[in-house]
Amino acid sequence: MKTWLRTLLLFPLLLATADAAPKTRDETVFIFQNRRVTIAVPEGLGFASSKDDRGIISVRIGHPKEKISLELAFLPDPEGRFAAERGRKEFLNETFHAHVASSVEKAMQFEELEPRTGAGTYCVFTDASLVGKAKLPPGEFLHATTGLKTWAGVGAVFTILSHDTQSKEYQSLMAMLRESVAEKPGPLR
Repeated sequence: MKTWLRTLLLFPLLLATADAAPKTRDETVFIFQNRRVTIAVPEGLGFASSKDDRGIISVRIGHPKEKISLELAFLPDPEGRFAAERGRKEFLNETFHAHVASSVEKAMQFEELEPRTGAGTYCVFTDASLVGKAKLPPGEFLHATTGLKTWAGVGAVFTILSHDTQSKEYQSLMAMLRESVAEKPGPLR
């Protein structure tokens, strides 16, 4: 079959695939040492970034109707402490162990994020006090997914607060963490 004919026959399939892909918008933040990170924010979610007194850059991504919320903080990791799985698990245990007592899981069940760039580890906590409630109080979420994504010299600590871990919004944030939240190289000089 001629190449142009094959292309014409595949064109509708390519269009359908393009329409099925989730829509995103790129947001770029400068984190430290003039390094910049690009985040593909899923459609329908808001984005804000800030810097605290220590110079730590944080990003918040959330749904306008409080269905889901993500907070992401970028930490320098010049020694590569977070590069190894054990280092990530130790950091998560030190930082988020307080969630264990009030969770259904009663333990930190670590999972690997398997991002496109770098490495990552996370765990999900279910708030035992909210299980079975038909209507959750405003600003409270059934699940907290806490984790650490890392690449050369950077650790990105994240927490996703959600009502469920199967929703389209939750899946799009997890995909965003795997596929984006990556350093964008600067221009060559």
